[in-house]
Formats: sequence, C-alpha cells, structure tokens
Amino acid sequence: MQTETDCANLQVVINSLKRVNVMLSVKLDEQLERRLDALAEKTNRSKNYLAEEALKYYINQEEARESEKQEILARWEHYQETGEAVSNDVVTDWLDSWGTAQEKPCPVK
Repeated sequence: MQTETDCANLQVVINSLKRVNVMLSVKLDEQLERRLDALAEKTNRSKNYLAEEALKYYINQEEARESEKQEILARWEHYQETGEAVSNDVVTDWLDSWGTAQEKPCPVK
C-alpha cells in the first residue's frame, strides 16, 4: 500500500530526472569565437559543452567569492557591535606555532 510520503518521494525522483535545457545566446568577439572553435576541435567537445563548463566554473567562483564577502561583512558587523577581536599577541603566537609539532588551531572570537 502506497502512502502519501511514498508518492511525494516518487514525485521528487521523477522531477530530479527531468532536465530542463535553457537556450542562452552569447555574443562573442571574433578572437574568442576562434579560440572556442579551436578548443572544441582539440578536445573533441562541442562549443556548447565548453561554454556550459566555463559558466559553471565562473559561477562557482563568484558564488564562493560572494559567500566569503558576506561572511567578512557579518564578522565586521559583529566586531562593530561587540568590539570582540583576537589580539595581536594571540595571532602572533598562533603564527609562530606553524610548522612545529605543537601547531595551534586558528584563534577565533
């Protein structure tokens, strides 16, 4: 006997198997077009494949950069609100431990 949860889980699996392809048009200058053509030929890959891989790589980098930026801003805001910080002596002590058998963990406030 199938339950409501079973049906919901089956629908999730079916939806994950569906891949929606979205067409994207990009204008390239002649030099970049030639480079893309040459790389596609050398690697025996389609230009679409190479463009998609390049976009994935770029988006992953930018998402990581944005995430790091948000973390830095949150830490700065926390510092402004509380004044809590790691002292220079603690950081220096930590850095001096690098490469030794007694390397210390990164100090965190």
